Amino acid sequence: MFLPDMLGSVWRRWYLVLAGMLLTAGVGSQAIHTTDRYLASEVVVIQPPVSNYAPNPMTGLYPSMAVTAAAVANRLDTPDSHEAFKAQGITGTFSFDPRNTGTNQEPLYIIASMTITNVTTSEDESMRELAVLRAAFEADLKALQDKWNVKKSLRMTVADLVPASATLLPHSPIRSLIGTALFGALGTAVAVLWVDEKARRRRHGALPGSGTGNDAL
Repeated sequence: MFLPDMLGSVWRRWYLVLAGMLLTAGVGSQAIHTTDRYLASEVVVIQPPVSNYAPNPMTGLYPSMAVTAAAVANRLDTPDSHEAFKAQGITGTFSFDPRNTGTNQEPLYIIASMTITNVTTSEDESMRELAVLRAAFEADLKALQDKWNVKKSLRMTVADLVPASATLLPHSPIRSLIGTALFGALGTAVAVLWVDEKARRRRHGALPGSGTGNDAL
């Protein structure tokens, strides 16, 4: 199909072009006025208890502790856990992500660190929900050690590695408007050409003599 044919299709299906423009304008208006979102995050570390042999807990970290942190994260990422968080007022999108702190020489999860994130439309709310998630992580680690009957003097604890903070997620209204306009123009063009081609085939099929030889008998 050449450019004159495409322009002819657009001219004949002007009502589809108008509908596409109105729909694109509506979506574009929503894209420009997108609600701000805030990302609250903190990094915690699971550390062993302080002892005479290891006064600095950070020197007693092992990959097995990182596995424990990952196990706790998996326990908090179940449908039942999500329902429990919802009942506590968690409305944001949250995640518990183990951090790979290994090296090229030893690419393992050496330090049992965990990044906890939460995205909501309010800075204060994102920080409040993050505190709930942090408390749930600590409580589940305690419950896991309770199940294993770990002595209190040997229990792992949770400490701050990177303090909690909230940042505004970047959003460009101009970029969103341009993207919406491009997708709207492409979708409108496809719809116009498809409808026009379908009408053309129907029109040609209805012309006299277009039937089969048996139909003419």
